[in-house]
Amino acid sequence: MAISLRGVLCWLNPPINAFDNHFEPISLIMQHGIIPAKDACWECFQPPIFYVVSAKIGNLAIDMGARRTQITKIIQFTSFFYGILTLGIIYLILNRLNLSDFSKIIAFGVICFLPRHIYMSAMLSNDTISYLFVAICIYILLIAIERNFSFGSLMILSLVMTITIFTKYNSLVVIPMVLVVFILAFLNLSAADKKKKTVLFCLTLFVPLSILSAHMVSNIKNYGRALPGNYEIFRNLSVHQPRDAGGINFLNFKPRESIETPILAPGKLNSFWTLIYSSMWFDTEPKFLYFMDANQAWWGHYYCWLRGEKNFPGDNYAISKITLLEGSALITLGLVPLMLAILGIYPYCITGLKAYKKSNWLEVAKMSIFPVLFISNAAGIIAITLKLPVFSTMKASYFLGSMPAFAVFLGNGVMTCEKRRILKWAMIIIFGTLFILVSGHILHICLYLHQCCPVN
Repeated sequence: MAISLRGVLCWLNPPINAFDNHFEPISLIMQHGIIPAKDACWECFQPPIFYVVSAKIGNLAIDMGARRTQITKIIQFTSFFYGILTLGIIYLILNRLNLSDFSKIIAFGVICFLPRHIYMSAMLSNDTISYLFVAICIYILLIAIERNFSFGSLMILSLVMTITIFTKYNSLVVIPMVLVVFILAFLNLSAADKKKKTVLFCLTLFVPLSILSAHMVSNIKNYGRALPGNYEIFRNLSVHQPRDAGGINFLNFKPRESIETPILAPGKLNSFWTLIYSSMWFDTEPKFLYFMDANQAWWGHYYCWLRGEKNFPGDNYAISKITLLEGSALITLGLVPLMLAILGIYPYCITGLKAYKKSNWLEVAKMSIFPVLFISNAAGIIAITLKLPVFSTMKASYFLGSMPAFAVFLGNGVMTCEKRRILKWAMIIIFGTLFILVSGHILHICLYLHQCCPVN
């Protein structure tokens, strides 16, 4: 079902319907055969792996006689492909941890039916490839821990890390994640193993960090910053995007606001965690909703407001009551996995402490991966938001690299409740309802896309 929902939405979604124009750097590589300068286009600042691979696929499609419209659709489907592979890797990760079968089913099911990941798998972007390679890094790191950091597993990890950090800046989270595991290993290895393993750890980090350092030095020389953003290169700080008075609040969480109005609106743009959470479960920064209503004038005015060009078009939303109800219901039901994931952090930490006391540091090393992943991911997004405090920096899509961590925390939370029969049945009913509702929501979008944007 996860594959079907992503596949149908990707097939029907127009290639140009995405948050950013990623076709431009791909087209430049296809035409000139080289990676463009970071100031050659708006998205050219991004790490190159996604664009190079996409350009190769595009040129191969041309060699096979594909038309231009077909090429863009073929390249768009790479996001779907990366999204499906990510689900498979997360499944493998869950199977390498001490989780019950029921908790694995629930955790994996939530990832399969997570609306934001379904949306992103249908759009052309470098986000889905970054989620995939972060998950692959975690899986290989788990294998390396289980094999007591064998030479082969660490060299594969080094290669995958190098690829990962050049998929998207958010993927730099793999560096602290791997580093913390190596530090734990160093502190707990026997004296006989310490010297040999330390050399291997340094060798593992040497290649990705050397290439990254060279890349950053080149950026400083050419653009004045180690990891420049497009708004820094072009001196466009997106200051025109609408903002709420009082600045961004990183301490509150007000899901009720999104439940009442499940799209961006004035007065609902300053709660960091609320914006992240609500856009995880619904199309709050609409990329699909406007296909579902014929009032294009309202939507045109609304998107002008998002760009800071006009005032808000008013509360007479051009969205059907059914669609608004879908959004409110999804954001409400999404609170259940969120609360279970938060609940799952406590026994997760207690288990880690017990394992450490038993000198089972390999198990502690495994468990350290996921909180470090989430904390690093959150810290990166908060840093960007502090630099550029607008809604476009507070996207749930930036947090999806932490899906393995969320799945593990959720699995632990489910395990704390499943022993009680009534709670287990309650979870079956709630999550079953959630999965059905997500499916209905995506199929609802697909129905309107089919009507207004028939695929050639």
